[in-house]
Amino acid sequence: MPTSIEELTPKLNITIQNTRLSSKSNLEVISATVSEDLDAPSMLALKLSNWDLIKSEVTASNEKDLFNEGSAIKIQMGYPNQLETVFLGEITGVEVDFAADAEPTFLVSGHDFRHRLIRGHKTRSWKEIKDSDIVSQIAREQKLLTEITDTKVIIDYVCQSNQTDMEFLQKRAKRLGYELAMEGQTLCFRPPQNIQEKALTLKKKDLVEFYSRSSTMQQVGVVEVRNWDIKQKKVVISRASVGDENCKMNGKTSGPSAAKTAFGNATHVVFTESLSNSTEADEIAKGLFNEMALTYVGGEGTCQGNPNIRAGKVIEINDVGNKFSGLYYVISVKHDYSKKQGYKTKFTVRRNAT
Repeated sequence: MPTSIEELTPKLNITIQNTRLSSKSNLEVISATVSEDLDAPSMLALKLSNWDLIKSEVTASNEKDLFNEGSAIKIQMGYPNQLETVFLGEITGVEVDFAADAEPTFLVSGHDFRHRLIRGHKTRSWKEIKDSDIVSQIAREQKLLTEITDTKVIIDYVCQSNQTDMEFLQKRAKRLGYELAMEGQTLCFRPPQNIQEKALTLKKKDLVEFYSRSSTMQQVGVVEVRNWDIKQKKVVISRASVGDENCKMNGKTSGPSAAKTAFGNATHVVFTESLSNSTEADEIAKGLFNEMALTYVGGEGTCQGNPNIRAGKVIEINDVGNKFSGLYYVISVKHDYSKKQGYKTKFTVRRNAT
């Protein structure tokens, strides 16, 4: 992180349709907030001054062809020697605020490209297709790039029933223990990325505040998926248990293992729709097991603004005790830039073992 006074000065760059906002000398940014989330379209709230004292006229809301809905917008935050893109999406709304006790302001709202997936409800079906191929098709319809983990199993029949594309794809992801994330213009359909290398390390001295807790209340030693096989006319059972963790994030004891040791073995049973084969059932059981394990430890923290803290990345937090020091998976992040208060980052994290 930066150390000198000059290096500690927060910096913000805003680009709309390839036009740098800083090149518009009459536009003054008051604040910018980017809220990034793995489970929902990331959001942008941009506030600008909307009054020229000398000319006694509005400024931002007089701009033509700049703040149009649908325009691409990129936000970079950081410091003179460390400036990173923290938001890439589209403008989805604008508003003016002429309050009686405050200066006139102009507000710009934006969302990442997943917002295209929530427009309109659809009913359609597919036969003999993989989940990953369905995601590819829907992404092409919305003109999105893709980074998709091959789900391998061909499913006999899949139906999207009066759902938005977002609702439908999240349901398919949830079924496998996957996540539907957005990185720039790339739609990602993948298992949680808590197996990756750490992006950065935060020590206690780097944290304004940090809160973390572990709980075995949602942890069990076995996840069991049950399905009725129409052809064989019998119940098919697949299980995932302690030992099937995709990783332990450099910890020693996973949540399922801790619960089993403390309270004995317990089983969470899931009844699911008709499955194509036992391989699909096994994958679902492992996905749901690892999704559950990742809720074992949760935490929230605040630090000096850091654009490298992003949802879907692994960070390390140290000097907070043996149990709670270690690797965490970032679930959501809020980057706050203010002309008066500077730049700070808030984050929500999880880990599956201690």
